[in-house]
Amino acid sequence: MVITDHGEKVRRKQQQLHYKAKENPELRFTALYGLMLWAPWMEVALHGVLNNQGARTPGTDGVTKDNLRTPKARQVLMEALREELAAGTYRPEPVRRVYIPKANGKQRPLGIPTIRDRVVQMMVKDLLEPIFEANFEDCSYGFRPNRGCWDALAEIGQYLKRPSNYEWAIEGDIRDCFGSIDHKILMKQLRRRVGDRRLLTLIWRMLRAGVLEDLQYYSTETGAPQGGIVSPLFANVYMHQLDEWAAVHSHRLTQSAREWRRGRGEPTIRLTRYADDFVVMVKGTQEQAEAIKAEVAEYLSTMMCMELNLEKTRITHRTEGFEFLGIQVRYGESWERKDANGRGRGNVYYLPTSKAVQRYKDKVRELTSNKTNYAKDVEVIRALNRFITGWGNYYRHANSAIIFEKLEHWTGKRVFRWLQRRHRIPAKAAFKRFYVPSDVPINRHPARKDKRLGARDDRGQFLAIWPLGFIPIRYWKYRGSQIPQKYAGESSERRSPGPPEYSTKAWAEGKDPRQTAEYRNLREIIRERDRYQCQRCGKYAPGAMGEVHHKDGDPTNDDPGNLELLCEECHQETGGFGGRRR
Repeated sequence: MVITDHGEKVRRKQQQLHYKAKENPELRFTALYGLMLWAPWMEVALHGVLNNQGARTPGTDGVTKDNLRTPKARQVLMEALREELAAGTYRPEPVRRVYIPKANGKQRPLGIPTIRDRVVQMMVKDLLEPIFEANFEDCSYGFRPNRGCWDALAEIGQYLKRPSNYEWAIEGDIRDCFGSIDHKILMKQLRRRVGDRRLLTLIWRMLRAGVLEDLQYYSTETGAPQGGIVSPLFANVYMHQLDEWAAVHSHRLTQSAREWRRGRGEPTIRLTRYADDFVVMVKGTQEQAEAIKAEVAEYLSTMMCMELNLEKTRITHRTEGFEFLGIQVRYGESWERKDANGRGRGNVYYLPTSKAVQRYKDKVRELTSNKTNYAKDVEVIRALNRFITGWGNYYRHANSAIIFEKLEHWTGKRVFRWLQRRHRIPAKAAFKRFYVPSDVPINRHPARKDKRLGARDDRGQFLAIWPLGFIPIRYWKYRGSQIPQKYAGESSERRSPGPPEYSTKAWAEGKDPRQTAEYRNLREIIRERDRYQCQRCGKYAPGAMGEVHHKDGDPTNDDPGNLELLCEECHQETGGFGGRRR
């Protein structure tokens, strides 16, 4: 309750900062540092850091969230930080550098700060984000509230279709974007809105904290470490210069001004950026697109001290297609429906790239290789289900139905061969052992007539492979100016579709919605989401041992966020229906 109250206070203060920044674009805030000494601000930042999954990873001091389980330990940390920040003696520790593999076989460096430094970074992010969100252009989508990859892809689709008809696409990629950030240029961009010297000094020390790799210290003259909480915001502040360049060239021009430029034979452009990946749509000729590409490269080099990755920067026609954020985007005309001029209706098609499909197969092969022979069948299947649902939920907004069905068939064959090889039994015996009738609806679809592949755990509970082909395709709609502003008091509905209509309608008509397939389907989804564990005591609760509980006590509110799986004992303690499955 304390965190909830403090979170509301911090949210109101952020809205005030955002409102002032929006009303006066030239205002420089000079009294921000004191907010970091405010107890609610610090507690909300600490709560956000400890609730992050990365809090289990230690920095150079070896401290994780496990060392801050007790309120006393957290209070000691906050008091020490408050004293150091107030006295101006706080110094960030060097970040611990680790490497993770990239899709192209190379390695990506990550910088892991200490817990105390992450708390300070979170406070700085909470301070700066409401202010700079008032300045950011609408063409920027990476690491911003209520915005995501598919918003950027949907915007590109609007430019490809009629009446926009942007024909050429420049696929841009900046070489080592985070590592190429010039500290002096970044500070200059920050000083456009921040006039608090103590806060600017703190940010400078954070940028110059250095890295520790194999017990060897390296200074950081440029760049912002990937893995830092505030680094994505710094990258957006830095890349805002490119957004402004595009805004001056085209985005802020009126329709008549763009038509006047086209009448003179000059091209018009549209920039869509997600972090360091961007696409420049050009309406003109290929030669004009080449000139725009050279102009972008020169601007990045001279004004931002960055280098355009020429290996990944290509110019393609919209009918050829191009890749952006793991999606192949292509414009095509329908041969079925044509207008009076004989032209087909133009459509924009989104497909998972061949690299994305290959990564899916590589991951499934990795989970079903000889390296997983030490694990139990259900553990591997749980890992497969987590990966399948995560991969499928991203690509479900594309034209992926056929690809989903093919990959589902391929995954089933792969897993079946792995189970057969692992247990060393013939195919007929393996089919009888690992396939069971599918009598439970999956993902709001009716029960399948065939059987489902899976395995049973030590308690006899059957766990099946999640059917990738049953993930429904939902095309993402372009939202444009309708994207809610987090700090303007608007709420986002992008990730929360709301309660199913069947539940409220059935209760209103006096019917029992528990007799419907949709009701049983939703309960099965909740059980698989919570991994058949009680969300209060952690007890294993499969089948009839688990109860799907309404958090707010309203049996008609079947919003997935309002449902959780409880064991019978915890369900009775919460005043549930006493063992009757909900």
